[in-house]
Amino acid sequence: MKKNYVIKGLSLIVIALMFSACKKNSTSPSTSGTKMAFAVSADNSASTFTSSASGLTTNATASITWTSGIANIAYFKLEAKKKNTEIEIKTKSLQHVDLFAPIPAVISSAIDTGTYSEIEIKIVLAKSTSGTIPLTLKGNFTTTSGSVIPIEFDFNDDAIIKAEAENVTVDGKTDVATTIKLHLNKLISSTAVATLEAATKTEGTIVISSTSNAAIYNIIKAKIIECGSFEKFEHHDKKDRKNDN
Repeated sequence: MKKNYVIKGLSLIVIALMFSACKKNSTSPSTSGTKMAFAVSADNSASTFTSSASGLTTNATASITWTSGIANIAYFKLEAKKKNTEIEIKTKSLQHVDLFAPIPAVISSAIDTGTYSEIEIKIVLAKSTSGTIPLTLKGNFTTTSGSVIPIEFDFNDDAIIKAEAENVTVDGKTDVATTIKLHLNKLISSTAVATLEAATKTEGTIVISSTSNAAIYNIIKAKIIECGSFEKFEHHDKKDRKNDN
C-alpha cells in the first residue's frame, strides 16, 4: 500500500511539471545577462492628400507635415513564445521621449536566451490627470489654397500600439534591440481634409484634442493603434551598452 502512495505522488509531480511547461511566465529570468532594448521613433511625418480622395476641386492638394513629437509611455510590454512556453515582460515607464531624435531613447529588460517564434511588443499609453499627456505632435497643415497653418495634436487617452515579429533569436552573447516606428502618415486619412480646412483655430493654431476639434481627434484616436511596426532586431556587443532607463 505504501508503494501505491509513492507512485501516485510521482504521478502528481509529473502532471504538475507538464502543466507548468505551458504556463505563461510573468517575467523572463535571464541566465546570460542578456538585455532586450526597446525604443520608439516617428517616421513618414509628411502626408499629402489628393483631390480625388478628398472630394476637393481638380488638382487641389493639402498636406500635413509633423515636425516634433513627445511621448510619455506608461510601459512597454513584450509577449513572446519559446517552444511550449509563453513569457511576458513589462518595462518601467519611458518619459518625455523625443520621437524625432536622431538617436531615440531606449529602455531595456533582461531576457532569456533562445529562439522566440512569435514576439509582440506593445507600447502602452495611459490617460493622464496630472497634465503630462501620453502624446503630443506638432507641425503644419497646408491647405488646398496654399495657406500654412500650425497644427497640434494632444492625445490624452488609453491606447495600445502593437508591433509583431517572428523567429527572433537571443543568443546570450549579444544584447538585442529594436525600434518601433510610428507611421504618422497613417493618422489622418484624405477624407479628413475638408474637416481640417474648417477646423476651429486657437490663437491661429489648429489644436486637436478631446475638447477641441473633437471630430478630428476621434478620427486619429481610431487610427493610432494601427500606426506601429518593427524595425529589424539588431544584435549589439554587451560591452557597448550605454546607460538607459
